[in-house]
Amino acid sequence: MNMKGKSIIEVLLVFMVFRLVSWAFRITDFAEKEQDILGWSYVAGVLLVLAPIGILLVTRRRFESYGFTLANWRRNLDIGLTYALVAGVIVNGVGFMSLWIFGMSYTGMTGALILACCEIVVLFLILSILRRRERRYDPENPPNPVPNFLVLIVLLLLPVLVGVYVHRLTLIVVSTVVWQFFFSGFGEEIMYRGYYQSRINEEFGRPFSFLGVNFGYGVIISSLLFALAHVLNPFSPLEGNYELAWWWGLFTFFGGLTFGLVREKTGSIIPCGIAHGLPDAVGEAFALMFHLS
Repeated sequence: MNMKGKSIIEVLLVFMVFRLVSWAFRITDFAEKEQDILGWSYVAGVLLVLAPIGILLVTRRRFESYGFTLANWRRNLDIGLTYALVAGVIVNGVGFMSLWIFGMSYTGMTGALILACCEIVVLFLILSILRRRERRYDPENPPNPVPNFLVLIVLLLLPVLVGVYVHRLTLIVVSTVVWQFFFSGFGEEIMYRGYYQSRINEEFGRPFSFLGVNFGYGVIISSLLFALAHVLNPFSPLEGNYELAWWWGLFTFFGGLTFGLVREKTGSIIPCGIAHGLPDAVGEAFALMFHLS
């Protein structure tokens, strides 16, 4: 007998196990040294990538069904870069800079509401752009990837080059660019939009539609888990820290919705990985160098 909802149970179990492992690792000496030297936990980042890939290998599921595909990669690279620039200007440029100017925090109510509004604007804007591009897209003549790769590389190197010029480049700044792009960006997209979202879609399908995108409960549940993960970021029970960042979860939920809908529209995690990682890599690195956070 097939039990309805088994995909949700599986996803929740994986989410809880991953959090438990993260809390246990956080109290180790290695984690403390890693944090002091690099500013981020690369072990946690690697687990974020390997856990869903391992599950797919063990269960013998098709990687393509989970968004792990290079099909239409030229188009998806172009979409991801466009998405990243839109999110970078609106969320980082308008949102986070407004918070810094007025002395607000993204974990506070007002700051989180401002960022949530920015994320909603990005959601409508990027889906509208995708609808227009879809009408003009010629699969026989995909976008030239060379300019997009050059823009991507230049933007990722920008904090490093500026850091050298102003004599503020540190190992943690470089580490931030790498960690945010590859592990926060692609790592979280592999887990949330790749594994969680797709697994639930396998069982429940995609019965809904929004701005030309067919989606299902996978988008909603993966976005809720994405928000919950940020709510739990400061929470570390083994260290005696029971703080919850509820407002952090608010705007990341709307960001997760956009990532999820773009993943459904393109069938790939590539655009979401770029759009998630690039603005965070550049923004966090500059924030560290110029003490904007």
